Amino acid sequence: MKLNRKQWMIIIVIACLLLCSVLMELMLPKIISESNLAVRLQAPSMQHFFGTDAFGRDVFVRTIVAAKLSILSTIVIVVVAGGFGIFVGMISGYMGGLLDEVLMAICDLFLAFPQMLIAIAIAGILGGGLHNAMIALAISDWMLFARLARSATLKEKSELYVTAAKFAGLSDIEILLRHILPNIRNVMIVTLTLNFANMLLSLAGLSFLGIGVKVPTPEWGSMISEGRQYLTSAPWISLFPCLFIFITVFLINQFAKTFNNQEEERNETMD
Repeated sequence: MKLNRKQWMIIIVIACLLLCSVLMELMLPKIISESNLAVRLQAPSMQHFFGTDAFGRDVFVRTIVAAKLSILSTIVIVVVAGGFGIFVGMISGYMGGLLDEVLMAICDLFLAFPQMLIAIAIAGILGGGLHNAMIALAISDWMLFARLARSATLKEKSELYVTAAKFAGLSDIEILLRHILPNIRNVMIVTLTLNFANMLLSLAGLSFLGIGVKVPTPEWGSMISEGRQYLTSAPWISLFPCLFIFITVFLINQFAKTFNNQEEERNETMD
């Protein structure tokens, strides 16, 4: 996979945001967590770029620090859900038969319900919190990858190179990992990238509902929730975390879009 200039710029921007988040967390721990009621609910100014919240904490610092938890947690969710789903989908599509029917029936059972509803139910049962929210979202998200990986595997396993690999004596696992996976990789990367944006919003949604990241831990969803009772008097408390979610989702979608365009151009060239 060769990245173009636009994709590198997106990676650099997000990497810089994460670096600033880590540095602020290390250098400004008191500003992040300690209350200062003398400056509570102050509007954005040169002293507090994004204003202060109901406890007098600097919204700018907390918003930047929240980026690390929001983005890295989402990456873990997508990697776990995507990895499991792709594995299930590839096995299902390649093996076929009863195993395929059973695995796809399980996928259909999950897909019969809204993804967010499943995540809310699981997180509620587990008791909320960041780790339980991540588990809930991973469980509610793997079916999409399984379905797409199965479809792509069904297409690839009929190709001549798979038949040749079988005649060469390669095992099923070797064929899946060495031949089929590299050929469906790009489709899966696009799906993983697009799903990242969805999971970022879902994690923020669970935190907003109070069953994700718990306050006062800085996380975009929980910060929006903290500021919702001050939307008329101090809208900046929720506004800036919302803005950072929007920017991050936009950048990730642009990355996936340009990568998808590259893949389409490559396929047209090959044809």
